[in-house]
Amino acid sequence: MEIIREAKWAVRVTAYGNTLTFPFEAEDYARSYGDGQAFRLGVQVIERKKSA
Repeated sequence: MEIIREAKWAVRVTAYGNTLTFPFEAEDYARSYGDGQAFRLGVQVIERKKSA
């Protein structure tokens, strides 16, 4: 479970061998969704920032 900040915010969820990325316009929505997915999967949130 990762929250990624590039030009926009994204949440990358890996579960059961599948990885899905969900884009968000607002940081608050990304964090809320990420926290919910982390709770559901019983994992910690990893935050990543893309470097230029």
